[in-house]
Amino acid sequence: MKITDFANTGPTLRPEEYFAGSMKAWGLFQDRTGAVKRQFVVDIHGEWDGKTLILTEDFTYGGVVGQATIEVAGNAMNLRYTFDLAVGEKTYRLNFDDWMFLQPDGKRMINRAAVTKFGLRVGEVTVFFDKSEDALQAPKHIQMMQAAE
Repeated sequence: MKITDFANTGPTLRPEEYFAGSMKAWGLFQDRTGAVKRQFVVDIHGEWDGKTLILTEDFTYGGVVGQATIEVAGNAMNLRYTFDLAVGEKTYRLNFDDWMFLQPDGKRMINRAAVTKFGLRVGEVTVFFDKSEDALQAPKHIQMMQAAE
């Protein structure tokens, strides 16, 4: 896909507006065979200072390395970044290619990310973001579940 494929779609996604404030997200990680290995729920808070967008997420997985590359058009955003993923005693450096799509209500967004290491696909992450009042009223927590091996 190319970000320009979504130039005439709506509603228009403005990341600095969508990610400002509080939201909840639900997601899962599937390995390259499609097996669900982890599920998670996370509370997110974003702050926009007019120049920089900072997202606070209390993940125990790891963190972004360096800067992300972002392209936005219409209702879509493509986000590419490197991430250090902590799994037990080890840390894996992975590359993420996220495609996010703002939904018609402007409150919800769907994200699918291809996860690669050394150019080989190791899995996929699917995340559903929700800024609706119902989602924000839910108890604040972070929950992670790991599938049995």
